[in-house]
Amino acid sequence: MRLGNRQIGAVGVAKVIAALFRNGYNVLTPVEDFSGYDLVAEKNGNFFRIQVKSTQGTELNRVFYRFCTGTGCFAKKRYSESDVDYIICYALDADLYWIFKTKECSTKTKKCHPKTGSSWRIINDL
Repeated sequence: MRLGNRQIGAVGVAKVIAALFRNGYNVLTPVEDFSGYDLVAEKNGNFFRIQVKSTQGTELNRVFYRFCTGTGCFAKKRYSESDVDYIICYALDADLYWIFKTKECSTKTKKCHPKTGSSWRIINDL
């Protein structure tokens, strides 16, 4: 069964939260949906605003995952460092994560290859 976009996003956020918990982070989530980030991770007094981008699988006949790393409903724009600290891309079908500092996402989409992805343990490196 194929999930809807909001469901894919909710699963991705839940998986990232679980990975952060496993690595000793406290996780805060905004009450409303207009904050510009999905969650805040805190460890040892350091706070990180995180935007989670999720996909269910690769595109047809592709060996990479494509994530929309832009923000906005109609006219997508890049996230700035004043918006979020990290963008975490999550692939549901492979349980892989890619973590990028905001400045590493210079375009509105990001191609991620499975060989460069990692398990939840890389979240410890925030």
